[in-house]
Amino acid sequence: MTVRSRIRWFPQRSPGCLPATTRCRFDPLDFSPPIRTRLLILQPTPFCNIDCDYCYLPARNSAARMGLATVRRAAERLRDDGLAADELTIVWHAGEPLTMPKDFYDEAAAVLHEVLAPLCVLSHSIQTNATLVDDAWCELFMRHDMRIGVSVDGPAALHDLHRRTRDHRGTHAAVMRGMACLRAHAIAFHAIAVVGPATFANADAFLDFFIEQGVSELCCNYDEAEGTHHHSSLDGHEEAHAAFVARLLERAYGRAGGQRVRELEMAFQLIAQPLPTYRWHDQDWPENAQTQPFALISVAHNGDFSTFSPELLGQPSAEFGNFVLGNVATDGFFDSARGLRFQRLWDAIVRGTRACEASCAHYGFCGGGAPANKLYENGDFASGETLYCRTMLKRPFDAVLARLEHEAVSGRARLTAHGG
Repeated sequence: MTVRSRIRWFPQRSPGCLPATTRCRFDPLDFSPPIRTRLLILQPTPFCNIDCDYCYLPARNSAARMGLATVRRAAERLRDDGLAADELTIVWHAGEPLTMPKDFYDEAAAVLHEVLAPLCVLSHSIQTNATLVDDAWCELFMRHDMRIGVSVDGPAALHDLHRRTRDHRGTHAAVMRGMACLRAHAIAFHAIAVVGPATFANADAFLDFFIEQGVSELCCNYDEAEGTHHHSSLDGHEEAHAAFVARLLERAYGRAGGQRVRELEMAFQLIAQPLPTYRWHDQDWPENAQTQPFALISVAHNGDFSTFSPELLGQPSAEFGNFVLGNVATDGFFDSARGLRFQRLWDAIVRGTRACEASCAHYGFCGGGAPANKLYENGDFASGETLYCRTMLKRPFDAVLARLEHEAVSGRARLTAHGG
């Protein structure tokens, strides 16, 4: 018996719709609905108090800090360009955000509220290694209703392989104290774990750790080949990753009380409802914040900004000027799109999106992949499939789809056996 999938696959178009000599002109008025920024990623400092061996950030020894004037100008640029979406998330990310003074976040939240609250619903999110979390930090998190993500790779034997101090000691014990403090204050948090071959060999112990810690959602990243990190440990271990995904699905799916795994949850959601679309150049395109200009904006501590993949800002690049499109002190976001650097970047990303559209059955569920991974894995924004695609979307998606189709077959077989 075969099952006809109810998924709406996105129609493919020929990559020839963009001649090699054609430049992709950017005009915000060409987009429908209008371009809106949903994520404003503020990098308060590049400094990190630990030294993970898979980190891609090039300046994590720098103790430079963002000033409140930069926070204000970033918010004002959004306001002046009419970019703020109805719901806007401020993401505090980069090095370790908790190496900043606590007062900074109180004052920054007040500035952002003053400028943007009349226009949109604001929320705050912080990604932290949790080694510095204490009662005072928890009080600040609650004061601003911040969503907290903790970077932790699982039990100590897995975590301390890579997430170590600058003098090469493990950080797991400090992270556990931070998570205990969050729980003591009844602050829910999700976890981002970087997985690799050692994790795949210990899938049950890995998942059990997060269940025991009461983590609301588990996100499984991997050590991507990006920036200063030139090689991923996933290379040559994709079959093991497939088995790992299958085991997570077997363990997490339908569990009472539910251990949510982001990649699996996303797959279920996409199968039920593929990505919404926007209109550009009289064609429909699946939404993807990494391929849509200014859907997300990253602002460095000094006010330099970029868009598309957040990992790009500040990465060394002679061709793209370290991916800095402007500085909030002197440049508007849309003004930066008139520059040659943006135009070249946008042109290459559009070509890469169309390469995915022409070659990939999953295109309607991702909208063209992650430009940063295309650059660092394939050497070209204007390229298609990456290890990142296979790991973060395709493999979880296909595993969930196969399970649902198996259950559909089994359900129909039971109905037939009972005369249904």
